[in-house]
This record gives sequence, C-alpha cells and structure tokens, in this order.
Amino acid sequence: MPLNFTAVDFQTANFERGSVCSVGITKVVDGSIVLTESWFVLPPTGLDFTNTYIHGIGPHHVADAPDWAWTLDRLESLIEGAPLVAYSPFDKGVYNAANKITGAPERGFVFLDALAVVRDHVQLDSYRLPLVVEHFGLAGFDHHEAGADSLACARITLRVAAERGLTSTDEVWRSAREKKQSPRIQTYQKAADLPRANAEADPAHPLFGEVVCFSGELGGYSRPEAQKLVADFGASVSSNVTKKTSLVVMGGFDPATLKPGATLSSKVQRAIELASSGHRIEIVTEETFLELVEL
Repeated sequence: MPLNFTAVDFQTANFERGSVCSVGITKVVDGSIVLTESWFVLPPTGLDFTNTYIHGIGPHHVADAPDWAWTLDRLESLIEGAPLVAYSPFDKGVYNAANKITGAPERGFVFLDALAVVRDHVQLDSYRLPLVVEHFGLAGFDHHEAGADSLACARITLRVAAERGLTSTDEVWRSAREKKQSPRIQTYQKAADLPRANAEADPAHPLFGEVVCFSGELGGYSRPEAQKLVADFGASVSSNVTKKTSLVVMGGFDPATLKPGATLSSKVQRAIELASSGHRIEIVTEETFLELVEL
C-alpha cells in the first residue's frame, strides 16, 4: 500500500467516551496532504458539556450539527478504504463507544496509532502532541481544534516516514505493530511503592492536596511517570478509587481489560457511583488532566 491514510481527531463533550462533538480529518494520498476539514457533531450522549474550556465547543455549536450516522457516512466517503490514523488509542475508543450508543453497524474502518510510531522512532520526555510537533520543528497549530490536531498528526506521521526513508503505510507501522502485539504484564502497586505528595509544592496549584487515581493508559505518560508528576505538584496518589479519592484521570482502555459488556473501567464506574451519592470526586479525560498540569 502506498503512503495513503486519513488522520482523524475526535473531540468529546464530556468524560463519556462516546460524547463526540467534533471531528477533524486530514487526508494523505501518495505521501502528500490533499485535504483537511472539520465539523461539529451532535453528541450521541446529549448536550451535557464539561470539556468546553478545553476546546471551546458548547451546546450552541452542536444543536443543529449532523449526527453520528452522518459522520460515519462522511468519513467513509472521504477515506476511500484507506486506514484512519489517530494520535493515541483514545480516538478509536470514541469511535467504538459512539457506535455502541447509537447502535451503528461496524463500518470496517482500520485504525492505526501514530503515537506508537512516534514512540518507536524517537525517545522524548513527553509525547504530548504539541511537544512532538515542536520536536520535529513543524508549524504550530491550534491544539484541541479537531482539524488542526488531525493535520498535526498527519505531518508527524509523514515526518517519521521521511526520516526513516519509508514510502508505504505498511512499512511505517510494521515495527510499531510488532511491539504492540507483545504481551502486556499487569503489576500490582503496593501503597508503599506509590510516590509521596510533595509537601513543599505550590499550594495554589490545582492538583495540590488532591487524591488522584489513574485508570487506563495515558498517551503522553506512563502510569509511574503520571503518578510522580501529580505527587510533585502536592497530590496524593491512590491505586484504587475510594471515598478519599477526589480526582480520577481516565486514559484509554484496552477492551480486553474491561468486564464483558462494559465501556468504562471499574475504577471509573466506582467514581461515578461515588459522585452520584454526593461525594466530591471529579472524573477527567487525559486532555483535561494535562490542562490541569499546565495551570
């Protein structure tokens, strides 16, 4: 297969994975970018928005927007059988969750993970999209605007291909695919192994004093790296969601790790139960978490 693919980015209205509210795509044909566009989507989960401060999208933007079925038709007509490339497994999770909520039939889209390719190609302290764009010396972009994010993803992928002298989609993903198929090893963390909160951290930082639990895999940090990061900001780290937990960070989920029929992890489900019963606990996506880190 030539270097043909369509980079895609989904923005979500809230922490529910299927709450897609915006789509951006950048189409690549024979190694050249030929199209970038984006559009709003009426979220399959309704008009409950908590992520507006991240991407600027609110209920008034999507009230008359096309629905998920229209979006699937549009994607299918644009990609013309080429794979969809996303910067992290998050976007495939959005696609799967929106399909399940709406009862949409599987379209057979093939998703490829650009983050896995970047990790295989270069060693960085962080793999957040803006930092990777900066590392490669690419043009700046409006992060969290779906079209701009998809364009950044496409440019990064093309840069990796150029630096490796690769001219086909199969070649670009071959090594990353082989690594991804390696068996995952689950380890249990004892409380004594968790990093301790930095008592001398800035008390004005939004993470100071919080009790944070991570669920799923983050795209920009490993679990230990993320735990140390919040501890350095003065947060306590919890390996499980309890009544003391105040913040749950929801990364991407491997369907194999979820209970049959579940779309959320047991930690997130427990957090929802606690929030419903009146406990002060917030559930945020990785994007929201990274925004908190930068404050």
